[in-house]
Amino acid sequence: MNDLINISPEEWDLIENWLDQNDVPGKTQMLSDKLTQIPNISKKIEHIEKVREEIEDSIRQTKIREFHNSIAAGEKDSGIKTIANKRIRSNTVWLATAAIVVVLFGIFWMIGNKSHSEKIFAKNFKPDIGLPLKMNTANSSGFYEGMLEYKQENYKEAIAKWQDLLKANPENDTLNYFLGVAYLALGDDSKSIEYLENQERFRQGIFKEDAAYYAALARIKEGKLKEAKMLLESIPSVRNTKLLNELNER
Repeated sequence: MNDLINISPEEWDLIENWLDQNDVPGKTQMLSDKLTQIPNISKKIEHIEKVREEIEDSIRQTKIREFHNSIAAGEKDSGIKTIANKRIRSNTVWLATAAIVVVLFGIFWMIGNKSHSEKIFAKNFKPDIGLPLKMNTANSSGFYEGMLEYKQENYKEAIAKWQDLLKANPENDTLNYFLGVAYLALGDDSKSIEYLENQERFRQGIFKEDAAYYAALARIKEGKLKEAKMLLESIPSVRNTKLLNELNER
């Protein structure tokens, strides 16, 4: 999403609030006086609607291809050798065959387990839609500049802005939460966990349940289903319980 119309944070906030207030099927949407004064308003509304739809509906592709490539490389490096010596004793042949079976079973188990994890992650991961772009104070403008980048899926740019703010307030739950989700959207599950898995950080805030949900998804992406289940069990919610049930179905 790099070919963007030039939309200021204030315009984005006005349009998004208007869309939220008029999000009723079949309802005719009337432009407010403030919106009619925005240049190129129709294209800007269309662009923001597309951004919101993609955030809500699209499921991010994961690194299944990379995983299968690593498995293929592992099979090649294993170098299972053909036994050439016809005089080898029968019990040695049996042991070698058993060893091959064990290796192959382990490989197929790993593929099956990882594929299961990747499928659950791909099915359930959608980036948080983000916060409304209300830039009312100079002190918070840096955060909302990052939020604008985040909403446009410019996750690296959002992370850069938020990490600067985090230096002054490293335990801020809002910054840690959105940094964790942004890293997960980029496919960096281990970095995401650094920001999301410290549940004490979110204990008293509004992101408590959602932080546990995305931390669990990061663990699922790593194939660590046991850790994911523990997180979801410790902090239940409708969405967390649904994901936990899906993990337990296997």
